[in-house]
Amino acid sequence: MKFNPASETAKQEVLDYAKENLRIEDAKNILERNGYFVANLWHIDDIKSWVLECDDAMAQKILHMGLTNRYVMDTIWHAIDAAAEELNLKRKEE
Repeated sequence: MKFNPASETAKQEVLDYAKENLRIEDAKNILERNGYFVANLWHIDDIKSWVLECDDAMAQKILHMGLTNRYVMDTIWHAIDAAAEELNLKRKEE
């Protein structure tokens, strides 16, 4: 199903439908079939079990800040380069 909802209302309707009809494993399978890596996912409960007085919104913010900071992103790219090198793969010329 190719669908690109333009309005926020349509996006919310699609999200609501998915929440009601898809299991987490279904969603992960869909993402994986479309090229996404899903073996390492974080959940707000990971944060809420670690941080006192943390609601869902704050847990999402912490995850975003923690997983998208410059150090983490650089480390991930370095690890990807190392994995490709270990597999004897060469980077494309820029």
